[in-house]
Amino acid sequence: MTKHFTSSSPAGFEMTLAQTRGLTAAGLAIVAVTYGLARYCFGLFLPEIRQEFALSPETVGLIAGLSYLGYLAATFVGSWLSTVFEPRLPILLGGLAATTGMAMIALAQTPFVLALGVFVAGASPGLSYPPFSDVIVRHTELSRQNSVYAWINSGTGFGVAFAGPLALFAGGDWRLAWLVFAVIAFSVTIWNAATLPRRSVHLEHARPRVSVWILMDRTARGLFVAAFLFGIVTAVYWTYAVELLTMLTGNPRDAILFWIVLGISGVTGCFAGGLVDRWGLQAAYRVLAVLVGTAIGTLPLLVETRLGIYVSAACFGVGFIVMTALFGMWSMRLFRQAPSIGFGFTFFLISLGQGVGPVLSGFLIPVVGHSALFFAAGLLCCGLAGFAAGRQAEGVRP
Repeated sequence: MTKHFTSSSPAGFEMTLAQTRGLTAAGLAIVAVTYGLARYCFGLFLPEIRQEFALSPETVGLIAGLSYLGYLAATFVGSWLSTVFEPRLPILLGGLAATTGMAMIALAQTPFVLALGVFVAGASPGLSYPPFSDVIVRHTELSRQNSVYAWINSGTGFGVAFAGPLALFAGGDWRLAWLVFAVIAFSVTIWNAATLPRRSVHLEHARPRVSVWILMDRTARGLFVAAFLFGIVTAVYWTYAVELLTMLTGNPRDAILFWIVLGISGVTGCFAGGLVDRWGLQAAYRVLAVLVGTAIGTLPLLVETRLGIYVSAACFGVGFIVMTALFGMWSMRLFRQAPSIGFGFTFFLISLGQGVGPVLSGFLIPVVGHSALFFAAGLLCCGLAGFAAGRQAEGVRP
């Protein structure tokens, strides 16, 4: 039997416990293929791809940047489609984009087709991820929402962790790995098509009218500033940590092991919902901001030992995935009437910061050096603990 939400939530129907678990598993899987595989794994196979296509560093940077560009553009499209039509549509489009993009990468014979595949694959999480906030708020019991979202968000860690062993198995055959990724993405898309709730007639009549102007509400300013800065500081780690490891060992397998540690650690993000239920959003946010900042800032001190950099990767993997979950929960608390709009813009700002971070770092490294850059980024991340996450739980009004 279904039942309606309370007045604090948009109209919809709540799933049974079994339906909620099925939705959670399907959502986790599509986040794994769109974020963990389609968006983040290009760098894992970059040495082989660069060698086969004889790509210059400038071309590599341009192609890699297309993934961010695709994501930023698709985030607005996914949020808009979810609000105007239904969340199911952009989620499935995201799965198809991941399938198509990764197949194009696997079959590319020219740098142009490769770049187009990276762009399409990079757009996939922007389409599929924000609409899940609408699904969670409309169709799951309020007491379960933090836990459901945390499990779905942890899909990134599962995808990254899965890619590492497959890269070891594939060896230099990077095309085989990407074909396997594409097949998995298509299967997961079919799974979501069978699992996601369809358009509700009741919901269609009861849905409140919302406007993007709700993003201008002053109670959301702290969330948006923190999200943008978080993107900048974590991009320093994503961009340059592997480079430091390669400089240390000169062994590509160590970089893959680093990737596996990072991914497996990120899987623990599935427990973020329980963490918030126990500590509260504000306390959990502060602790994780300090943990991520410490992992970034101390990396230059730990890079002399292989164990040290793996410890840093583990702390960053845990902290990054859980922090992104906390940003999502913070957003859903503020934007109860239009979850995907605020949620999508929050993650748009995180990704925008991740695009700005490497550009700023490129100018700063010749001036201050790697160590000072990591220390400054870590200190800034620790400073994000001062933002007031979760104080406005009543939601921004449309």
